[in-house]
Amino acid sequence: MSVIAVARQVALVKTRELLPPRVLRAYRAYCGRYNRNDPSLFGLNARPGPLVSLFDEIKLLPGYFTYDDVVAFTLLLHIQSVSGVTGDLLEIGSYHGRSTAVIARCVRPGERFIVCDTFDRPAEETYPNPPSPDALNQTLSRLAPGLQDVDIRASRSDELDLRGVALRFAHIDGGHTHNVALHDLRLAAFHLAPGGIIAVDDYQHPDWQDVTTAVDTFIAESDFDVIADVNRWAEAGRKIYLGRRSASTLASGPAI
Repeated sequence: MSVIAVARQVALVKTRELLPPRVLRAYRAYCGRYNRNDPSLFGLNARPGPLVSLFDEIKLLPGYFTYDDVVAFTLLLHIQSVSGVTGDLLEIGSYHGRSTAVIARCVRPGERFIVCDTFDRPAEETYPNPPSPDALNQTLSRLAPGLQDVDIRASRSDELDLRGVALRFAHIDGGHTHNVALHDLRLAAFHLAPGGIIAVDDYQHPDWQDVTTAVDTFIAESDFDVIADVNRWAEAGRKIYLGRRSASTLASGPAI
């Protein structure tokens, strides 16, 4: 390790020791709004790949979907594709469409993409300046022009009719109360196809502890395991990814 690299590591440790946690969080949040032309983001002389270009587009939308999320979603959805996992896709809670656009780019011909959000309807939790279904559709037309079949529903998740739907991927980011989050997990699990994945937002977020209790309850009562539990730059809550255990795993116990 070079002298400069060592000095940077020492400075980073000292910064963590000296700065109050609130200031450090604000600094990290600022760094999260990165400049793609800054080579220190990925490493000296690193050339930004296509996912950086994608994030450059979606980061202009209001929302909390980070670059880490773009990488994880794209990787998992494409692994499903090359592994022959088939099915429809569901998102509960789209807001202005950051995550929606990333999922939409991975929808294959013959697959349906169902997007559920309350938009401007009364709900337990509201966001400032919510989009309309038409505005979200325009965003998807611009950022995912190859999308063929999207079904945008302005409704609560407990109003969703998913008869005939078999999901390979579901993103749960709707109501953050325990009962609503648990309902959404059970709904997605009931309709999940073999090899399907459920992604849940805000796991162990200090402001949304009901999401954590809902996920833990769901795992305890079901045959689902954690595929990945991922921190996200400048965000307090983690994304947790769940998949159903196979019959052989259920018989022999979890692999170590």
